[in-house]
Amino acid sequence: MFRALIELLVTILIVLVARAVFTSVLRGIANASANAFRNGNPQFNAQRPANSPPASTTASGELHKDPVCGTYVAESTPFRQNISGQSFYYCSNACREKHSLVAH
Repeated sequence: MFRALIELLVTILIVLVARAVFTSVLRGIANASANAFRNGNPQFNAQRPANSPPASTTASGELHKDPVCGTYVAESTPFRQNISGQSFYYCSNACREKHSLVAH
């Protein structure tokens, strides 16, 4: 009986330590990816051109709805086009090209 109680306590202790280590590793990964995303890492912003400003500056300004995919895009996006006097804002060059084919 005493041996079973000690084994149970050791098992609980091992599970608690493993859980703490696992949680710490996951928090580290989450913080690293959040920092990389905040700093405008091109790996996380694949649709943004390399010469465009970082995400923090493109996030400012009025938002406009992309007519192709419905994503809301900042007014400072490099993907915009005037068609028949109306300005359209796009999330990517692919959406701009699709809309150009339909609009013309």
